[in-house]
Formats: sequence, C-alpha cells, structure tokens
Amino acid sequence: MFDLRQLIAHLPPTNKPLRIAARQLHWFRTAFEAHAQLCGELMECRFQIDDLKLARAFVRWLKNIEQQRPANKTERREFFEFAPSLMLRELIAEIPLIATTPRQQVGPAAEFWPEGYVATTFCLTVYAATIDQEFHAEIKIDQVIDDLRSWWSFRENANEDTSYAAGFFQKVLGNEPNWAMPANFAARRRNPV
Repeated sequence: MFDLRQLIAHLPPTNKPLRIAARQLHWFRTAFEAHAQLCGELMECRFQIDDLKLARAFVRWLKNIEQQRPANKTERREFFEFAPSLMLRELIAEIPLIATTPRQQVGPAAEFWPEGYVATTFCLTVYAATIDQEFHAEIKIDQVIDDLRSWWSFRENANEDTSYAAGFFQKVLGNEPNWAMPANFAARRRNPV
C-alpha cells in the first residue's frame, strides 16, 4: 500500500477544518484530482477524471451524511468513521476516473482495480487527516487492504449493490459491517472484541 503520510501531505491546504473543507465541492474536487495525480505518478499511469460524475458522487454523499447524521453527540466520532464509507459508496457508484495508460506493478489491488483503489485510498487519506486533526489519533488499516481476494469480492459485490463499498471500507478500518445494511449508520456493528 502507498504511504498514507505521503498521501495526506498532498491534500490541498485549507484554512478551515478538514471536516468542513471536505464538504465543499471546490476543495473536494481539488483534493480528489491531486490524489489521483499522485497515485498515477506512483503507479506510473494516468487517470482521466469525469468532473460531472465526481460532482454527482459528492452531492449524493453530502445528502447521505445529512440524512444519517446522529442527533446524539456521543456518536460523533463513530459517525466520523462511518462518513467516509458513504463517500466511497458514492465514488464507486459513479467511478469518476479511469486509468488511461498501462500501470506498473505496484501491488495486486492497485493493478487489479486501479480506479477502485484510488477511490478507496482517497477516502482513507481524507479520513486519516480528519481523524488526526479532530481527535489527534492515527487510524489503523486492516490487512484486507492488500488482500486481492477481498478486492475481487469488493468489486464484484459493489457491481451488484454499491452499498457493499461502504461495508468494504468499514472492513478496511477493522470493523465488522452489518452486511445486510452496510451503508446505514443506525444499523452498524461495533468493533469486534
């Protein structure tokens, strides 16, 4: 996997907290484009971004987080963990980028599905930077991120139902999703004991 600190360092600057900046289309688009460009350099390939698809994914993500935001402030951090899974669901539903040149051997997941890999690492990057800023904590990424079988399953299941993308992201963070409703915050499962 790529170095998460390197990916975070390439996020565009903002005078606002990341939790606010990420909900503004200009910053979101700029961050996604910078992330795709950096990943393309690391993978030695190029990505073409469809701005309309990216904007549609962004707007649907905002609507989802507004609808699912918990009233109970004690669930704030849990919702911070859940919100990027909704972002990934919308990015996977739209697939707003496509690899336009052959990629180098950078790892099985990135080679298998470069577009899904970039979308996932983008969500991880924004999430990790936000968690660091809001809670002064580092995230832990599960080994599933490098497991080609998990990526195969993720891609296949997300083709049938994009909600599985939200479940995959939760697995990447070491959580066990509610696979019946992986994109529903109220139906989530807690970390395994």
